[in-house]
Amino acid sequence: PLRQVYPDPSDKSVKASDFKIDIIAVHGLNPRSKSEADHAWDTWRTPSGSEGHLWLREDLPALVPGARIFLYQYDAAAAYGTDKGNFHDKASSLLEAVDVKRNGAEQRPILWFGHSMGGILIKQALINAHVNPVYSSIKDATSGLAFFATPQSGGDQTLVNLGRIAVAIATTVGFSTKSDVLSTLKKGSVFSDIMAEQWRHQLESYDIVSFWGDHDTAVPRESARLGLAGNREHIVKLNADHGGVCKFGDSIEDQDNLELVLPNIQKLYEKAMAKCESVSTRENAATEQDAADIDFQARLAALKTPN
Repeated sequence: PLRQVYPDPSDKSVKASDFKIDIIAVHGLNPRSKSEADHAWDTWRTPSGSEGHLWLREDLPALVPGARIFLYQYDAAAAYGTDKGNFHDKASSLLEAVDVKRNGAEQRPILWFGHSMGGILIKQALINAHVNPVYSSIKDATSGLAFFATPQSGGDQTLVNLGRIAVAIATTVGFSTKSDVLSTLKKGSVFSDIMAEQWRHQLESYDIVSFWGDHDTAVPRESARLGLAGNREHIVKLNADHGGVCKFGDSIEDQDNLELVLPNIQKLYEKAMAKCESVSTRENAATEQDAADIDFQARLAALKTPN
């Protein structure tokens, strides 16, 4: 399910009409020692627990006025640790969770944040939305993507390499070498060539920023980028390990990282708002033209009518 972190869902003074954009943050594999509910929050906050600093709620809103910000909570081990069909279904479950929250506001733009394997789930969800008319409005509304240490193709890596990187991630968060999760990831079934091809055709539709940590041994720079032209994908290095690349506390290192992250997210927001305004302007112009055409036809008909 989606968990709204901003604004406070209990604040009755906030109206649906106040929202201009939806931001959805998706976590990756759960550590073996942590529940999916805790991991959904702790992925983005430090220290762990309810007293931790959640930058999505404390720091981001001031730079993205009108944003409604969600976390997505799901069983990541079940999503990545079985077969491709189940992964496809988990991506559709993400779409359904988003769809019900956007009823009546299907054109509101969307920004997605994905940490680690959560970025892969986002990609599969957008592929599903492309082929399923029920969710096509979600794909159409998606403007920008922020990937945090998400394993990518790098422009030239093989599917086997992606599987190996995913195994490194799973090992980092505590999965044993004999687990079903590692076995499935090692085969690379989540990273099918069909998915790669379908995703490639969507890339030009989105603005993308890819963050990577210089202390991340699982997803180094070459594996954390899509390999797109500079104007399509912005790559940003952070002073962090795999888990620390998307959570920012009070330390000097974290604050330095946050100073790099926030302006890049703000750029995605501004581009999304500009696209939305452009679409609105075109629609208004078309409506005015339609009204003018109707008026012209009415006048023409009046001239042809005998007195």
